[in-house]
Amino acid sequence: MPLPPTCPTPDCDDRLWKDTAHTSTDWDNWRWWCCRCRKQWYPTAEQLQDFRYGTSRPAASHRDPRAARR
Repeated sequence: MPLPPTCPTPDCDDRLWKDTAHTSTDWDNWRWWCCRCRKQWYPTAEQLQDFRYGTSRPAASHRDPRAARR
């Protein structure tokens, strides 16, 4: 799964989160959420397709470093 886009606000470069908490009308109805700016954006049609399903295992770049020591 690709990394989420960065915030489109000029003063912010934080990664966006897939927010499904406040869009419970449809399973595929979600928005991008920026925790820093506290704003939401609609995903593009391409992003809807790319981020529709999660992955069954964590991405290598997002693994917990403590897990490797065990």
